[in-house]
Amino acid sequence: MSVCPVCFHESEPVAGRCPSCSAPRVLASSDREAVIPPRPSAPHIASAPRLILKGQGGEITEYPLGDSSVLGRSTTASVRLADREVSRKHSQIDREGNDYVLRDLGSSNGTFLNGKRIVGPAKLGDGDEVLIGTSKMEFRLTSGAQNGNNAEIVHTGKPGVLEGVVARTSAKATFLPVEQVQDVGQLKRDYERLRVGHEFSTYVRLERDLNELLRRILEIAFDLIPCDNGVILLRDPHSQELVIQAMRQRKPGQGKVLVSDTLLAQVQLTKEGVLTSDAIADKRFQASQSIIALGVRSAMAVPLLTSSGEDVKGIMFLDSRERIAAFTTKDLEVLSAIAAQASVALENSEYARALEFEATQRAQLARFLSPALVEQAARGSIELSKGGALSELTILFSDVRGFTRISEKLPAQEVVRMLNDYFELMVDILFEHEGILDKFIGDAIMGLWGAPVKRPDDATNAVRAAVKMQKRVAEWNEERVAQGKEPIRIGIGLHTGQVVVGNMGSSKALSYTAIGDGVNLASRLCGIAGEDMIVISEECAQRAGKDKFVLEPLPPAKVKNREAPVEIYRVIEALE
Repeated sequence: MSVCPVCFHESEPVAGRCPSCSAPRVLASSDREAVIPPRPSAPHIASAPRLILKGQGGEITEYPLGDSSVLGRSTTASVRLADREVSRKHSQIDREGNDYVLRDLGSSNGTFLNGKRIVGPAKLGDGDEVLIGTSKMEFRLTSGAQNGNNAEIVHTGKPGVLEGVVARTSAKATFLPVEQVQDVGQLKRDYERLRVGHEFSTYVRLERDLNELLRRILEIAFDLIPCDNGVILLRDPHSQELVIQAMRQRKPGQGKVLVSDTLLAQVQLTKEGVLTSDAIADKRFQASQSIIALGVRSAMAVPLLTSSGEDVKGIMFLDSRERIAAFTTKDLEVLSAIAAQASVALENSEYARALEFEATQRAQLARFLSPALVEQAARGSIELSKGGALSELTILFSDVRGFTRISEKLPAQEVVRMLNDYFELMVDILFEHEGILDKFIGDAIMGLWGAPVKRPDDATNAVRAAVKMQKRVAEWNEERVAQGKEPIRIGIGLHTGQVVVGNMGSSKALSYTAIGDGVNLASRLCGIAGEDMIVISEECAQRAGKDKFVLEPLPPAKVKNREAPVEIYRVIEALE
């Protein structure tokens, strides 16, 4: 007699499959062998509502749902099913506000939701099972596993040794060289682990989304083991407590999934998988009336270990409410093999997300930091946290003179191309002289020296950068004139003073910038500078070193928000 792991129908298998739901057969009692059907890699569909169809060979097909989706044999059906018992237009799923509603379209064989034939419109819930003909599908509202709110950890008595334990097994496999293998039973167990590993890697691969990864892990466990409920718990990095992250139920609507804290403590202590034959008979569970009420009969839990095997970073838990001794030692070994693969997949996913984050962070930093500073920031040598600090900076503003007049004569595409070429030249010089790019303001550039890394020659580097920017623009103009294009002229202003600098903005959009009166003064000096001019303040001249540049004193300038005139200089050239 065979027991179907999907619908628990007991009968003789037909062609190796359950005659009720066509699932691969699983033998009853201790003779049961795990059957792992081949499964192609399922396509990853983001958080779109969808139906997940599992074929008779174990293949997975996901159908995204629109505002109105027809299920049937018709070639025009949104969800096309090659099933003789399915009508051409059998059922329909409509979106009504935030809900999805299932309707039967007058089919002869009916439409079933969670095992019951629907008469009128039926609202779908996340994880609901839809059956039409022999095609069984799961409705998924979001990506990832089912909501963990329907599962909880319960206290089942005082801490101690768990009673009713049938078997234990290590989640960490060791494979002997072929010449050392003597035990045929061990060879079969090793082969089973390799089969599970192959199945796991084919289906899961490098999935970066944690919710989707947990969903796939539980789906594999449900494919291979005749369980009713499954839960994955992961350790919270802050509290170090195990927290329910994902759950799955074979038949949604069975009530909460309850996990014994004693069982979790035992797995954490021993770092081994545990199988209990009858949770209700276990004295440790008798303190929890809720478990007795739900009729939890058998349970298994295995650790998710770190790569070193020293720490438990999570636990996989499965239970059965149908039968005593629903699980065998073989099931525990299969679950342990799944857990071993899941541990590796979770770590790979974490590494992938970290690399993705680092790449994104580097790309963002490269927008305003030189390559050398990007490396320091990526290593954590430079603090770029949110918030500002008062610091002495040298601020540079450059601006294209007559830009409006020039842009009015050119097509928009040519204006953009000219600006991009100009910015490319200027930013390279700014980075070359250890500055950072604060921002582009139309055709203007704002650069900073003195943060996030402070150097004794910041002001000197800033003025030298300004001199080279003017020279490079002159060289570029020769190329533009040779191409029949109009030359451009820039004016540059610099000031050294106390300003507030740091990451400012919201948690979603931060900008590393400087604000304060010193920034405003640098902008005013840029406005004073005419074509091909560099104007600096007295403070900037002193910090940069008046003996390092040829300076021409200019008449003191009256600027906005300052009562006294500002002493300024024109930079003629830099001395070697």
